[in-house]
Order: sequence, then C-alpha cells, then structure tokens
Amino acid sequence: MDSIGLAEHLLKDIREKKEALKHSLALGAVDNIETYRFTVGQIRGLQYCEDEIKSAMKGVIYND
Repeated sequence: MDSIGLAEHLLKDIREKKEALKHSLALGAVDNIETYRFTVGQIRGLQYCEDEIKSAMKGVIYND
C-alpha cells in the first residue's frame, strides 16, 4: 500500500468513527458527564489525527 492509499484508508476510518460518536451524542446515548466528556475528547482526538494526516499529505504528488 502506498502512502496515498494508507492516508485515504486512515482518513476514512477516522471519519466513520467520528460520525458514529457524533451520532451517539445526538441520540443521547451518554448517561453522565464523564461519558460525555470522554466522547467529546475522542471526537477532538480523532479530529486532531485527521488534521495531522491531511497536513502531512499536503504537497504529496499523486502518481497514477
């Protein structure tokens, strides 16, 4: 797997996990403040990872 493929795979997984966590928050699946904070922390961590991958991939030339 090349670097582009790896980045795309990671970004896809990160985005899916973020959406699942956001969906669970929207449905009210958290029952206390600790769970809420943990879930929001996970979303923020995933967003940070996504941003870092996107910034690392800037300037990478796509070879077809």
